[in-house]
Amino acid sequence: MGVFSVKMTIWNPARPSMSQDIDAMVDTGASYSWISRSRLEALGLQATRRVTFETIEGRRIERELAPVFVKFNGYTGGDTVVMAEPSDHEVWGALTLESLGLAPDPVKKALVPAVGYALQGGGNRSRRMREDG
Repeated sequence: MGVFSVKMTIWNPARPSMSQDIDAMVDTGASYSWISRSRLEALGLQATRRVTFETIEGRRIERELAPVFVKFNGYTGGDTVVMAEPSDHEVWGALTLESLGLAPDPVKKALVPAVGYALQGGGNRSRRMREDG
């Protein structure tokens, strides 16, 4: 995938007036987005839990997660981000993109609306199961 960065706005769900624009690389290889702990704490955000991650070198590290809201070009979604330490890079991960309904376009080096998928016909199957039942 082509490497590119985008600027998104994050804010504290408990204090929507506290927001910050963050320009970070898009990294779909990362599940979570990683945002500097100092930026998140400046917004009054607190960790809700600790998670273990495996680095590309195979080391295990622990980081805390915090809930945020994210906005990009009119797309808004709730998210949970990693509180990155000074040695970590800030990136936008796959879960953030999915919560916004966006996908990377590596040719345009931009985020574009993603197509969602839905299961169809679930109502008929449920009815058949009751009738057979």
